[in-house]
Amino acid sequence: MRSPLIIIAAMSDTRVLGAGDGMPWDVPEEYETFLDAIRGQTLLMGRRSWEIFGPDLPAAHVVVLSRTAGSVEGAEVQRDLPSALTAACGYTKPVFCGGGAGVYAQCLPLADELRLSTIKGAFAGDAYFPEFDRTGWRLVEQRDEPRYVFRRWLRAGAGETPG
Repeated sequence: MRSPLIIIAAMSDTRVLGAGDGMPWDVPEEYETFLDAIRGQTLLMGRRSWEIFGPDLPAAHVVVLSRTAGSVEGAEVQRDLPSALTAACGYTKPVFCGGGAGVYAQCLPLADELRLSTIKGAFAGDAYFPEFDRTGWRLVEQRDEPRYVFRRWLRAGAGETPG
């Protein structure tokens, strides 16, 4: 049995994830929610996301998915998703997928849980969260915060995951 795979992301109403080398918003309270969730956990992310956010993240273990990077200081590099998931699941903790867009798209069909923050406001960007069919998912938590809405979805048939 593999570790639960949890996608964690912040996006706009139009699914914008990022613009250039960052996010087009500054919502520290939402970013703290992300940091609290991954603290001490296993994090899977793409190389560009690691370069932007990675070195300061409080995850216990980081697996970077990259076809080009040979090594990354502070993280384990894997070249394809099956290898990355095998490595990440070896730490026997839930695996948090922290982006970017391509990694989210690859992980979405395999995910057990989604933790999605929708930032309030209109934002332009060049990276988007993949569209997903909510059929087969059940909303188990929703919090309407002043600057964002947090929603947690479980795949139908998936149990609660720690972390």
